[in-house]
Amino acid sequence: MNQQQIRSFTERYLRLQGCHIIESGPAHITTRLSIQADKDLLNRPFYWMYVEKMNIEPQPVTLNLVFDPANQPPGLKGEALFFGAPRFSQILRSAQKHGRFARLYQVPKGKEAFASQSKAYTPWLGVNYKLSYICDQKKDRLLSLGINLISGEITPDFYQQAQSFQWQSKLPAHRHLLPPRLSLNEAVGELEYVVHEQIQNEDLSWAEQAQERCEAELAQLDSFYPDSLSEEAERDKKQRREEIVWQYAPRAELHCINAGLFYAEAQTFS
Repeated sequence: MNQQQIRSFTERYLRLQGCHIIESGPAHITTRLSIQADKDLLNRPFYWMYVEKMNIEPQPVTLNLVFDPANQPPGLKGEALFFGAPRFSQILRSAQKHGRFARLYQVPKGKEAFASQSKAYTPWLGVNYKLSYICDQKKDRLLSLGINLISGEITPDFYQQAQSFQWQSKLPAHRHLLPPRLSLNEAVGELEYVVHEQIQNEDLSWAEQAQERCEAELAQLDSFYPDSLSEEAERDKKQRREEIVWQYAPRAELHCINAGLFYAEAQTFS
């Protein structure tokens, strides 16, 4: 996820959470958080407990979020936002908490909004995933995939493409929906199969190296314990082996951040 995508995601999150954008520069955003965003992103439970108990006017925090530290305004004190940064991780968790699933309809452009004949909208399922590569180290990356629920066509960078259009929560006038041929379960299965194929085709040397480190740790553990063990020592050894395997054994985990049904004109996504 590059910095432009992180900024775009952050701006959309702030808008949807009702945060006030005070200043938006090429390298940063200054925003006053909404009450809900403050509760999600800042660890201030006692403050909010006091505010709500005393029924006083809340004062949400103002944040300076920096996307390009090399070019931020002189004297500006802010938080660098990048993939893996604690604050961006909090934003992802908050977005997952409040926006797990959406249903959106493409806003017609220009004269198309006043068409006299009804126009068909095609259903798409869009899913944002976090793919984690885990061993004794961890690396995360975001995937955004969409699948046409009629043809089964799958498109990458779905979220980025969707941002090029306007969306609303109600079906526009003079539009009707084509019935899907794929169920949501079938569509999700197709997307997860694509992700599995991507993983299989990647450079897996990191997993091989992690497995070697795991086997070395297990061999060292075996050399530490004698051949003949008491029952208690055998339990300790077994527990330690399980801990080593959990820490070092390579694996990939896929988590859904959020998803949505997108109803759009034909050829909107490619």
